[in-house]
Amino acid sequence: MSSAAQLKRKALGQHFLRDSNVCTKIVTQAFELAHSTESLGLLEIGPGKGALTELIFEELQKKESSHLIRFAIAEADPELVRHWDLRAQVWNESSKTGKTRAPIVIFPGDFMQVPDEKWSTPSPLTVVSNLPYSSGTAITTKLASPLLGDSVRAMVLMYQAEVAQRLRAEPKSKDWGSLSIWTQTFWDVSKLLVVPPKAFNPPPKVMSEVVVFLPRKEPRIAVAREASELALFEKLLKVSFAHRRKMLRAGLPKDGPWLKSLQAAGISEQLRAEALTWEQWSAWWNELKNG
Repeated sequence: MSSAAQLKRKALGQHFLRDSNVCTKIVTQAFELAHSTESLGLLEIGPGKGALTELIFEELQKKESSHLIRFAIAEADPELVRHWDLRAQVWNESSKTGKTRAPIVIFPGDFMQVPDEKWSTPSPLTVVSNLPYSSGTAITTKLASPLLGDSVRAMVLMYQAEVAQRLRAEPKSKDWGSLSIWTQTFWDVSKLLVVPPKAFNPPPKVMSEVVVFLPRKEPRIAVAREASELALFEKLLKVSFAHRRKMLRAGLPKDGPWLKSLQAAGISEQLRAEALTWEQWSAWWNELKNG
């Protein structure tokens, strides 16, 4: 690969997965969840050279996967988009004769720019991805948004280990923060496996981790699936952790409803945001939204 191509791939945050055992575990988990959650669609973000994708093709041809009616691929790299466009054409022609199932749709360009109504249908769906390190958190926020309703039933996503640990962190741990609370309010998050640098080409300088997301029947904190409530909840988390090493009475803005609702909830102002329990966050939120 030329130095220019290497620089472009680096800018896209691409580390191509090559460990067959890791790939098999990820794809197996994705299809098990697609089946158990009765997903109709499967979405892969950033397939790269197809380490996961080729295994997905194999699974789609099995009888057990006949309930899936679409496989969508989102890819930002123009060279790889051309490759997957050609692959999709061959696959879709074959599907017309009944030799394969689940037609393929390609979404070229930045996934963050793809309208939700395009990638989230048919609904419900399962998402699988070796996410780019540079945009993994932003993509997760898009996928996990409560505004999507029941569109996404399961996700099997790989991250830089540091990000994965924040997503699934326990209260009062060093990784516990606004991302942990926001995500775990709406999703159950668990570790599937740790992936070492040697599983990639080029190898990253950090460990990676595959995380499984399943939507909660009821949110841990009673936030409605409405844009206005979600915006207020996100603002609460933002201002609470803006100065995470300070006590809340010193770190929270003096104007606005933050301190007043904290006091009404009976929570000590001398605590730090990272020290609050789920019960305390719920109490604070209830006072804030009803105040």
